Amino acid sequence: MKEEEKLWKDELDALLGKLVDEGLTVADKARLNEILQTEPGAREFYHEYLDLHGALEERLGVPDFSPLNAVIDPETKEESKPVFIPFGNWGWAVAAAVVIGLFIQFFLEQEETEPELPIAQITKLSGPLLWTGDGGQVNRNLQAGSKLFGGTIEGMAPDAWFELEFNDGSQVVIAGNSMLTISDLGQKELRLREGSFSANVMPQPKGKPMLVRTRSALFEVMGTRFSVDAELSSSTLTVNEGKVRATRLSDGSSVEVTAKHRVVAALDCELVPEKMPESVTLWQSHLENGRKRNHGEWMPANGAEPAHLNTVPYTLPAKDDRKQRTIHTLSMPVSQGDHPPVILQPETKIRVRGKIASSHPIWFGMTLSRQNGDFAGRFQIRRSAEEFQSGEPFEVVLNLSDYELDPSLAQWADSLPKTPYGLIVKGVWCHTLWDPAGLQVSEMALMTPTDK
Repeated sequence: MKEEEKLWKDELDALLGKLVDEGLTVADKARLNEILQTEPGAREFYHEYLDLHGALEERLGVPDFSPLNAVIDPETKEESKPVFIPFGNWGWAVAAAVVIGLFIQFFLEQEETEPELPIAQITKLSGPLLWTGDGGQVNRNLQAGSKLFGGTIEGMAPDAWFELEFNDGSQVVIAGNSMLTISDLGQKELRLREGSFSANVMPQPKGKPMLVRTRSALFEVMGTRFSVDAELSSSTLTVNEGKVRATRLSDGSSVEVTAKHRVVAALDCELVPEKMPESVTLWQSHLENGRKRNHGEWMPANGAEPAHLNTVPYTLPAKDDRKQRTIHTLSMPVSQGDHPPVILQPETKIRVRGKIASSHPIWFGMTLSRQNGDFAGRFQIRRSAEEFQSGEPFEVVLNLSDYELDPSLAQWADSLPKTPYGLIVKGVWCHTLWDPAGLQVSEMALMTPTDK
């Protein structure tokens, strides 16, 4: 490592230590932003640092150790504080987590404690989902009505949908490829690791707002309807009702976001709320710009072959398919992040260009939301194998009127829209079932009949 690089890394390490300990001065904030803007590699270092601290905070800082203190020393009254471990000592951090975990387990096993109460329950779900909770146990066989004690829900494919309700009636929904951790130890905390979610939050106790964390931001929610989209280096908060306080982690700056406004927390833009942009009716993918948040195996342009996405496999759990067959799927985000919402009109058409290795039926679909952010279902259409020649490029233009509600959502059809008209497109996707047909897509577009 060059001496110059070592110097700024050492300084950045010290500044980030102050940041997570909430001890950053105004001068420190200015210097931190200067390093992040001018030094190559500083942003990557910053994200790795905060990811590690976030993981350690979840392991070491979130639990309330006061009952353990009482076991060790009945006179102990001071509340324990989160433990921070410097970035360079990650090996010691892992060892410390293991030792503390064993220590806690030993003492808690000596005490008779009240049984843990669930903090939420699943109300609706569909598609491939994975829940990690109850001390790290993994559950793929989730059901509506299941009680939750805190953990992480992960949408494993574009058609995943999960809705939960906290004990106070607050509702949280994820759709598509997203990963969300929930906890409630007297105060609700959510951590969006990737993807997006929407929520309708009941008024929270005074001084205990719901806390929503991403890589780049902290959002404090007292009672409102909102949604969050998280990308690698930015987070977008959209407030539909009420208000939310947003704090950018890189410099600690905060702003209040009111109804019908949104804000982007990122290094390269001002933390200033803006009115929700006017909706649009046209959209086109741009895979030449890289993988971004597309779901699939991204391939750059090569000669005459354009940049494209290849499908990736997902094997269904036994509860959904006894034979545990595989879906081969890909997807692209549409109305997410800081993009304007794309609204479907009756005359909307969907154009898809791609290629398939072996002739096979293809399902094309969209994940939709209402204009207040609520999940509005998935609509899809199936095209027969005869339309796709093995090894040949294809272009299909699909009529919105031919799309139907995904049959897997039939039990909730009464609460979902009957048609996709007037809804917001969150993402578009396509897949083949069971066989690896070698499907790849180079472009998807939402257009009107007058578009070429």
